[in-house]
Amino acid sequence: MLTGYLPGQSDSFQETISMNGARPEKEEARREGVIRTDDCELTAGEQTRNLLVFAANTGLAYLAAPVIYVGLTQAALLTELGANNATSNLPSAMVMWLTPLPIFAAWYFPSVRMLKPVIVASFLLHILAATVVVLALVRPTPDWVLRAVLFHAAVVGIANGTSSAFQWEVLGRGVAESRRGRAFALAFGAGPILAVLGSLGSQMVLDGRLGSSPISGLDFRWNFAVLFAASAPIMAMGAWLSTKYVLRPPPVEPPREPFLKGIFGGLREFFSYRIILIAVLSYVLVYAGYMILPTITLYTKTVTGDSAQHFVGYQNSLRFGFKVVAGFLLGWLLTRTHPKAGPMVTAGLSLCSVLWALLVPGRWFLLSFGLMGAGELFDAYFRNYIICCSPGSQMRRNVAFLSMIGLPIGFTPYFFGRVVDEVGAIYSEKIGFQAAFFVALSLLACGLVLMFCLMPRNPRPRGHYAEIHGPGSRSTPRGLSQ
Repeated sequence: MLTGYLPGQSDSFQETISMNGARPEKEEARREGVIRTDDCELTAGEQTRNLLVFAANTGLAYLAAPVIYVGLTQAALLTELGANNATSNLPSAMVMWLTPLPIFAAWYFPSVRMLKPVIVASFLLHILAATVVVLALVRPTPDWVLRAVLFHAAVVGIANGTSSAFQWEVLGRGVAESRRGRAFALAFGAGPILAVLGSLGSQMVLDGRLGSSPISGLDFRWNFAVLFAASAPIMAMGAWLSTKYVLRPPPVEPPREPFLKGIFGGLREFFSYRIILIAVLSYVLVYAGYMILPTITLYTKTVTGDSAQHFVGYQNSLRFGFKVVAGFLLGWLLTRTHPKAGPMVTAGLSLCSVLWALLVPGRWFLLSFGLMGAGELFDAYFRNYIICCSPGSQMRRNVAFLSMIGLPIGFTPYFFGRVVDEVGAIYSEKIGFQAAFFVALSLLACGLVLMFCLMPRNPRPRGHYAEIHGPGSRSTPRGLSQ
């Protein structure tokens, strides 16, 4: 996997040393305290610093997850305000509709020097969006709450996608490939522990309690306002930490390409590679099935008899508690198997989550949020798979393109809500929810079949082997795609 350049060396040279293991300066570099691999020339200490900042930023995102993971909290708020199921799912849809925008940031800021400023700006946008929601909630009337929540969802969709694409490039340029498994384990294993704490704290806020002491006299809108306000200092910490990344920009930065060539030319190249096309189709199917999660939240009242607001914090706790265990196990699995294993296992867990919600009655139904929390790591492992398919010069662009794929997925939460409303109007609300679950199961099952049958276990960039062995060699070795 290639994610960066060594000064004065070409992609083909780096790929050659990556495959052949030819590193004539290895011992000298070790004596100098520099880990020189095919993708990083920073010192061990600098790489560790980047690894820790990446993991810390991921942990902060998990801590603020009740707000910046748009879906559960926003759906519960709008439901309390009297919105129907379709409207309550609109914030989740809004996030997905705007996911193509980070590709424009990747095109407009092509230089390495702009990586840190763009990441910092993305964290600051979260603070702006949360402030707008707080101001709308503390007004005497709730007229502007829906607009504010949709604005927040839109900004979060843009900021999360942009920050993700740029931080993945920082990880690629600033941490050696051999050490990224540790970054995954720390970020997606230890990070969700903060999400559990944040979820339990959010439940106390939404219940109007300080520890075991109830706080009376406040409208439920104030509870949600406190929750959104609490995300601001967390995002401010992320902005500050992002200034601590260590990068070494090349002497000559790449110029910004013309708009049509930079966006559409790159998109054509992205989809013309068969392995990436198959991975993207699988990603779309799995992501669309995963977006049943807000609908599962709304199903809480039907299956338990209590309002969804009373369980949001517990749902998030299960979601991220399971993710802690899955994060460490999947990181270990990646070091022992191949890049295809992560997407396969996480998609399977998502399918099990929907089956559990469909079949298990009472409060045991809540365990479906734990299974889905483990399964939602599919996004990180699909990104890792795409990076394995991408040369270093195209890593940021391809990650941004993968985020852009969220556009058609953005319609699925609203679609699931419509299924519930339409089928429920004919039969019953419970049957409406179950119909939506069957649709999600079909999408997840199709994604799993496509991955199992057509995705290679060990993907490589286009022409990788041809550049090493010569123009007449096979571009895909025998057995690679098995």
